[in-house]
Amino acid sequence: MPTPPAMPARRRRPRNRREQILTVAACRFGDLGYHRVSMADIAAAVDIGASALYRHFRGKQDLLVAVVDDTLTELEGLVDDRADDLPAIVDALAHAALRRRHFGALWDRDLAYLPERDRHRLQSRMRALVSRVADLVAADAVGPAGEARLRAHALWAVLASPSRHRVDRDAARFAELLGQAAMAAVRAPLPTEPTLAPRQLPGAKPQLPVSRREAILTAAIRLFDRQGYPTVGLTDIGAAAGIAGPSIYNHFASKTEILSAALARGNEALWLALHHALTTADGVEDALEQTIDSYVTFAVNNPAMVSVLLSEVINLPAEQHDTYQRSQQAYVNEWVALLGRSQPHLPEPEVRLLVHAALGVTNDLVRVRLLQGRDRLPTEIAALARAVLGLGTLSQS
Repeated sequence: MPTPPAMPARRRRPRNRREQILTVAACRFGDLGYHRVSMADIAAAVDIGASALYRHFRGKQDLLVAVVDDTLTELEGLVDDRADDLPAIVDALAHAALRRRHFGALWDRDLAYLPERDRHRLQSRMRALVSRVADLVAADAVGPAGEARLRAHALWAVLASPSRHRVDRDAARFAELLGQAAMAAVRAPLPTEPTLAPRQLPGAKPQLPVSRREAILTAAIRLFDRQGYPTVGLTDIGAAAGIAGPSIYNHFASKTEILSAALARGNEALWLALHHALTTADGVEDALEQTIDSYVTFAVNNPAMVSVLLSEVINLPAEQHDTYQRSQQAYVNEWVALLGRSQPHLPEPEVRLLVHAALGVTNDLVRVRLLQGRDRLPTEIAALARAVLGLGTLSQS
């Protein structure tokens, strides 16, 4: 009697299926942007059917909440499990930052797309985590206690910086560099007198430009920053600019064209400031100092533009996206070249990691609302960026 054919082995569901989904979702959201990823994309990447994915998560928003929630749970545990040993906490967080490399970009760019209740709950947890670290910083750092929150935010910015670049390094060395840079921000002495121009003074009365094209750009940049490009419509931009929505077409052919013009404005402003720093510098060290100051000055006076430059390039069509990414990379390369000449003992990848960390400190601190009342904030940010780059105070810490 012939032997019946063997039935194919039934594929068993892995016990860590949920963790697999979260890992894939974090990578997809981080690389492509929340609005460019579907549940079907994630299911295919995990090699499961869409129905199986929906057994774990009700929808894409629920999945993003779970990704952020899962990361915050790990970070909270790392802080709580190490008592009051700040260096040990920073070391553990640095390793976690590499394991969860996309978290910084997701938090900065995609949290706005969550339901208000979920967003506020997650933000409350992050504020509590920053406050916990600020308490530890106050006990560890030099300087007035009022600086602790500033330093704590700088620490988190350093640890989140790998989400903004693809530079790779041996994991142990990568974490070591991140930890050193974060601790430099914690312990670097801060100046007592302001040397950089502050942001707009309290009580100021800003004016919209007379040019309607400029008014549209100003309104669009503000809305893209607050709500995210995908959720802003031309009608919204027209209302914010004080003109009828259809009138926008007299100046821009589409919302994409408005975004492209906004990004071009920001990129050109950065390059102009860099050009001035390089052409008026007295040597490498002075050029690096001026470059840091020029970027901080731009960022503190244009925080909404910083957000758009960081988060919205991903929403451009492929060809334009690549063009702007190359321009941004070229700008970073100028920093890398200057720091490399200033710190010739460091390998180029390590120089690049530190540059991204210093830029991350600047980009994050100018957008923390609780810090905006500090009259020395621009000068303090510049000092923290210098410390992260290893200029002056880091080598002595």
